[in-house]
Amino acid sequence: MKLSLKMTLLFSVIMAAAILMLSAYTTQISLDGARSYTQSRFMNMSATISRDLEQEIRMMSLTLNELTGNTSFMAALNQFVRDDSKDQKVGNAARMAALQQLYQSPLVERFYRVSFISPNGLYITSLIDKDQEHSSTSEKLYRLYNSLGEIPPAGTDIPYYILSPQSDELSTRQDMLVYGIVQQVYYRGNMLGYISILNEQSTLSHIMNFVDNVDEVEVQAVFDDGSLLFSSTGQVYPLPMDMQTGSMQEWTDPENNTQLEVLHTRIESLGLNLYIIQDSHYAALRNKDLRTSIMRRALLIMLPAIALITLIAFGLTRSIRRLTKKVRQMPAESVLPGNPSTTQALMNVVTSSGDYEIHILEQTYNSMMLRLRDNTLRELALREGALQAQLSALQAQINPHFIYNTLNIISAKSMESGNFDVIEICDQFASMLRYAMDTRSRTATMQDEIENVRNYLTLAKARYEQNLEYTIDVPDDLQDIKVPKLTLQPIVENALTHGYDGINVLRVLTITGKISGENLLLEVHDNGTGFSEEILQNLRQRIDDINAGKVSTEESNGHIGLLNTCLRLYYYSKGSIQMSIRNDNGAVITFSLPVSL
Repeated sequence: MKLSLKMTLLFSVIMAAAILMLSAYTTQISLDGARSYTQSRFMNMSATISRDLEQEIRMMSLTLNELTGNTSFMAALNQFVRDDSKDQKVGNAARMAALQQLYQSPLVERFYRVSFISPNGLYITSLIDKDQEHSSTSEKLYRLYNSLGEIPPAGTDIPYYILSPQSDELSTRQDMLVYGIVQQVYYRGNMLGYISILNEQSTLSHIMNFVDNVDEVEVQAVFDDGSLLFSSTGQVYPLPMDMQTGSMQEWTDPENNTQLEVLHTRIESLGLNLYIIQDSHYAALRNKDLRTSIMRRALLIMLPAIALITLIAFGLTRSIRRLTKKVRQMPAESVLPGNPSTTQALMNVVTSSGDYEIHILEQTYNSMMLRLRDNTLRELALREGALQAQLSALQAQINPHFIYNTLNIISAKSMESGNFDVIEICDQFASMLRYAMDTRSRTATMQDEIENVRNYLTLAKARYEQNLEYTIDVPDDLQDIKVPKLTLQPIVENALTHGYDGINVLRVLTITGKISGENLLLEVHDNGTGFSEEILQNLRQRIDDINAGKVSTEESNGHIGLLNTCLRLYYYSKGSIQMSIRNDNGAVITFSLPVSL
């Protein structure tokens, strides 16, 4: 899968997960907020209903207290009830006096009906029906009084009894429903009857239906004794009176298994339980709409975000695509020399410097390809050198047994003639051949290497006689150190061959060895003409090339043995053996070899 597509999918998944988590969090907060808002609404409704209802009942109570506290009114009621004369003149006069006091009260005008009824069916009322007036001591009034007699006595905290909505027995209208308060009244210890303060049920409905959504919210008010004061729908739920107040509660109607949300408010002054009720189905619908709305908005955000992520991903991976295309189109021949177009392709930069890491990666790639080309060139040269060496070895190959047999013949003839110098030369030459031809090991001890060099110098001494002197100064404690074979002999041979440039002087060679740190230093010093400045610089450059892995020894102006030895030791030790040259009253060749080679 392409990186741009991976980035698009990865960041899209991360973005989608983040939006979904945020949407879920937002949804939960919104649902909690909606529930808190609903609870606040219900609490405001309950507070308003409770306040208005308490104010209504309080006004009725004030009216009741005003009447019962009016001495003239109470005295008139007493005469009205106690008059047992036949002509009822005193009773009628008292009735008119009580009615006058009743009409003079400003509070009475606020209510639908204020009435008094006595045990014997006598009554007075602030509202006289135009169509019919009940006669005192009628059967209907007796029944009304008896029904009031079933009202429990007023307590000390609530000196009156609140009447639930019921028919107005004093009205000619059969559909007239009233509610209010009623109280037994006494005069000088004698119970006179009942005074009721009544209002139309529409007033109670107006107070109780203070809701912001009549279709969803129901109001129910129930007294402590279980009697119903009001129900906005007419349906009465058997709600527990000990339900927690102050917060919305979940409650299930056992009759129809309906889930309800209920706010219970206790009106202590009235002994009343007020319930604000809502079917949970409406809340579930609102919650569903809320979730749908949030998810729809999340989707509207997600779609352009994915498009933006795609554009950004393709923008960020532009350099990677270009580099990939470059690598794919790079021919295999680009690592071979001699092709300027491929060299230019390797150096060409296709990435933007703004994409820092990719830009550095391309530069590193270009550098690696150039180094690979150089290494390939070096490998080809090495192979070519190896082939040339094999060819030279084949050309120079002579059967060693033929050489040994020839030396034996020369030694035998020399012995016959008594020429012992020739015998010694043949023995030393044979020892050198055996040392050089022994392929069982590529290393030898320092003692063997010095012995081989001493054999060669003995042969050279036979040639130069008194014109050659040499000194080998290698401590005995270095004799067991392992060194590559033929390390010193080619250098000594090169010194004798090229170091004196045809001059006839006493040739003096010094071979020294010592330990410096963890390295063995071997030095070959002659007293010849040394290297010219040009040859010295050329040889140093060739040695640096060999140390850098370059193997060509062409145009070396001689000293092939010196360079071949340097090359052989470099590859044998993988670069750990270092060679240096200098002039110091002749040529000085120095080798630095690790002691633990």
